[in-house]
Amino acid sequence: MTIMRSIITITLLMLSSSLINAQNVMKVSAGTTIKTSGGVTIVLSDVALDNDGTINQGSGEGGFRFTGTQASAIKGASMPVIGILEVNKTNGGKILLTRNININSSLNFISGQIDLNGNNILMNAAAMIAGESENNRIIGANGGFVEITQNMNAPAGVNAGNLGATVTSTANLGDVTIRRGHNSQTGMGLTNSINRYYLIIPSNNNNLNATLRMKYFDAELNAQNESALVIYKSDNSGTDWNNMSQTTRNTNANYVEKTGMSNLTLQTLANDNIVATPGATGVVLSGQRKKATEVTLKWNSLTETNMSGYQIQRRLKNEIDFSDRTFVNTLAPGGNSNSQLSYQNVDANSYADTSYYRLKIVANNATFTYSNVIAVTAKTNSANGGGGGGNPHNKTIADTITTTASAKTIAQVNRVKKVTVGPNPNNGNFWFSVNGIQQETIATLYTVDGKQINQFRVTNLQQQQVSGLRSGIYLLKVPGFETQKIIVNGQGANAPAQQQPVFDKTKL
Repeated sequence: MTIMRSIITITLLMLSSSLINAQNVMKVSAGTTIKTSGGVTIVLSDVALDNDGTINQGSGEGGFRFTGTQASAIKGASMPVIGILEVNKTNGGKILLTRNININSSLNFISGQIDLNGNNILMNAAAMIAGESENNRIIGANGGFVEITQNMNAPAGVNAGNLGATVTSTANLGDVTIRRGHNSQTGMGLTNSINRYYLIIPSNNNNLNATLRMKYFDAELNAQNESALVIYKSDNSGTDWNNMSQTTRNTNANYVEKTGMSNLTLQTLANDNIVATPGATGVVLSGQRKKATEVTLKWNSLTETNMSGYQIQRRLKNEIDFSDRTFVNTLAPGGNSNSQLSYQNVDANSYADTSYYRLKIVANNATFTYSNVIAVTAKTNSANGGGGGGNPHNKTIADTITTTASAKTIAQVNRVKKVTVGPNPNNGNFWFSVNGIQQETIATLYTVDGKQINQFRVTNLQQQQVSGLRSGIYLLKVPGFETQKIIVNGQGANAPAQQQPVFDKTKL
């Protein structure tokens, strides 16, 4: 519909669907002004808005509602300032932007999507987005962004415009511009990301000690593992990316949060390039013989990523190697979990001597690691192990040694039982050795928050090299030994060297 009068004031809903549908476009010609008052809504049913004139709706002065089942464009030579833009498209219909628009009051999603199509939505400082969901939301595979600027003085959980970036800081950030885009980010240190990013530009951007929570939709995951999402940050417009890890991650509420951020810039979410390795973390096997004919095995996992399951393996004392027993499928939905999972399995075992067990932890891509090895003794009728009570017989290999070695050997092993790390602190490259084991065992390296980095098969006094760790605190755990804290300070070749200890094996 072409509006030829220079100014038209609409106080009631005067545009009928039949009149607009006949033209399929509402044309505002150059020199023409559309003005609404009294909260009037202009309804466009499968009709485009083509603005070459002036549309400038203030707060409370009405807006536009797009309905129907087809795509409706917002286009024209002039940027419309829309009070309330309501999306109510069905059956795959959407609003397609072919130019920038301004939202003065709110952008409301009832049904359908807005495709930015390389264009931008600029929001007034008091404007907000309402009703976004998995199916009804802003998309932008071809680029474009939605942007708002607000003043933030010591913000406490401020989600400006409801864009999904929540900021908390005790500092005065001044005017903060938050831009949300909807395409994947790449660069040095980042291969791919979810289809969402936030560019946050505070006037004061130093020593913020800020907490940033970033929301997303499942439809934006872009093949990323939701259980392993962390925040990546770029200080040079996306050329280089730094893994900021995460403090809190909630796959049900769809957010990742990081505390202690010194500044805010370009951020996105992607899988942790260290901890997203397929497999399970925090797995420790234990076993108990309650009956002469069976052994009960238990274990937990802290996280699971692309997991298939656990192959229980057993070696009897008179056997040379481990053999497969039962395969236990993962309990993680889709093989991925960020919560602790508990497992139990009963192995039929009437062997009259010591049995050794371990788990082969199998990922979907057929890679695997091993758990710790435990030893379970035979059922006896003694007060300590017999009868119906069934005291646990769960031992690591090192503990089993003490039950079979001579008293002299026991004393020698206990005297020197230790894990040695050098240098510590270090620059990400160090070695460690385990003293006090008689058979091969498993050493596991974790981040300080419990994520498994690697596992090592070690023998007594074997020096195991570790390299390539980034700055941070790590935990080295060996069954039956005190956990070692390892500090990586990132000083590179200038890290202070420490003398490696010399072991006198003749005294063992």
